[in-house]
Amino acid sequence: MRRLLVVAAIIASCSDPLHGDRVDALGPEASGVRPGPTHRPGQPCLTCHGGDGPGGTEFAVAGTVYQTPDVGSPPAVNATVTIIDAPALGGSLDGTHTITTVTNSAGNFYLAKSQYSPVFPLRVEVTTDGLAEPTRMSTHIGRDGSCGSCHFDPKGPKSPGHVYLVADPADLPGAKP
Repeated sequence: MRRLLVVAAIIASCSDPLHGDRVDALGPEASGVRPGPTHRPGQPCLTCHGGDGPGGTEFAVAGTVYQTPDVGSPPAVNATVTIIDAPALGGSLDGTHTITTVTNSAGNFYLAKSQYSPVFPLRVEVTTDGLAEPTRMSTHIGRDGSCGSCHFDPKGPKSPGHVYLVADPADLPGAKP
């Protein structure tokens, strides 16, 4: 029994209480939404899927894209997210390491570590059919592949707001003038 308690104490001491607090701060799942690819839009995905758990799949990059910057904007469904990482040698953002993925019905996208192992910094752009130009992030991503770590609502001194496809709803493909 004593050995069991020692082993349990060692295991407990290996956990990160700050990470546990970050997971707890996300709150419960939304009512009626099961854990999976469409859950928790807009939240920092790598909090749970960054290797420390409790998410089952470890993500390299993940986030949510909305149609516009307005709080309450609908998700950008089937938007293409292009991620350009710095080449291992040289460190320039010249597009030599580019990967794309597509948002799902919640506007979520993710690339598992098994699919993609980026070299930071990253550059990101989003687009969809019917847009003349992709929307490009104006700064680079230095170290955290979880969009929701920086991009959350409301927009303010601590956040540029959520990731969005177009600034003006009139610019959305199919929008009526």
